[in-house]
Amino acid sequence: MRLRHPLLRSVAVAQVMALLAGCASARVPPIGAERPFTMAADERQIWAQAEKEEAKLEKSGKLYDDPLLEEYLARVGDRLLPDEVKEAGGPGLRFAVFRDPTLNAFAMPNGRLYIHTGLLARLENEAQLATILGHELAHVTNRDALRFQRDSRNKMIALNVLAIAASIGVAVAAGKQAEHGNVVGAAVLSQTANAILGLGLQLAALAAINGYGRDLERQADEDGMARFVKAGYDPKQALRVFELLRKDGGDPSRLENFFFGSHPRLDERIETTSSLLRTRYAAEAQGSSRIVDSPEFGLRLRTVVRENAALDIRAGRFNLARAQLDRVLALTPRDPVAHLYYGDLYRIQAQRARALADKDVLVRQAIERYTEAATLDPTYSDPFRQLGFLYYQQGEWERAREAFQTYLRLKPDAPDARRIKEYLVELDR
Repeated sequence: MRLRHPLLRSVAVAQVMALLAGCASARVPPIGAERPFTMAADERQIWAQAEKEEAKLEKSGKLYDDPLLEEYLARVGDRLLPDEVKEAGGPGLRFAVFRDPTLNAFAMPNGRLYIHTGLLARLENEAQLATILGHELAHVTNRDALRFQRDSRNKMIALNVLAIAASIGVAVAAGKQAEHGNVVGAAVLSQTANAILGLGLQLAALAAINGYGRDLERQADEDGMARFVKAGYDPKQALRVFELLRKDGGDPSRLENFFFGSHPRLDERIETTSSLLRTRYAAEAQGSSRIVDSPEFGLRLRTVVRENAALDIRAGRFNLARAQLDRVLALTPRDPVAHLYYGDLYRIQAQRARALADKDVLVRQAIERYTEAATLDPTYSDPFRQLGFLYYQQGEWERAREAFQTYLRLKPDAPDARRIKEYLVELDR
């Protein structure tokens, strides 16, 4: 029987995770400590389960398809991977990106790393990206999934429903979003939950939502930082990224209930990183030749930032979306898609405006952006569709007719072609 209520699904996932926790020794050496690397019997089962869960995630429809971005992430990850892990024959790293505006990244035990567009869109440089990837890679090479499941104390997770609900927080958070009128935000949050919890993906739920416990997470922070510094990155950027994520752009409609969006967990990371900068990496933090960024970072993340802005617009997080679109247009000011999304931002803000004067200003700003997008690429159909609707609503019938006709000419097989033709019938009466 499929469990439809998110909390019930959460309990079921936790119960299965607890059953997977074996009674074998909790001593698990990291990959590279023994050469060649050989999986234990229970670890082979975990990896097999991970592959099955990855197949389901692939079918979820939420993955962002960009092979060049995935190759770039793999190169940064390879730079962070210790030589002893490579020599021992550890798992090959594979990267995928979720089209999701929330702040999260997680690694499956067999080397498959996932990162959300929302997290990528917040990062300012490659060193900050390496901070995130270093932490997740440490979970893989330390074999934390196996270590966690071999600890019999983790069976208690299944016995404490309130602890499960608090650690996941999906149903409660979605409900609060809806209560505050942010229906779209609640829907986005529910979709994120359904991608993992709704499919009953135990290992993904452990890695992405619940975490491996304070001790293993702290160790992953320290090990990730060691690899980050050894690779030549500026350690000050590690602290900067956690502070940046905690700040969260000042937008009140928070959707963040996951690992890198949780204030308590970010507070811990800031405390741990600050301590390391004062002690173990004090000399490196003072150096001026450390790596901060690369030209490829901005190039490869440009479209990710842009597409995530569209998701934040749908979620009503206008300040975040505006900052992301400004960042894209600073790099490519003639990007018609970015101007289209800016038009969407103003259009949706106009729909929510209470004062008529504010609404009129926002509608005109939306029209300006859509017009700019259409001018930059006259073959791009979407701006003409949006202009048609706005002109129609403004009573500018001739302009609406012209925009709709152009849209249909550019995209005669559009899914909404029949509806647009109906509007044209109304305009021709």
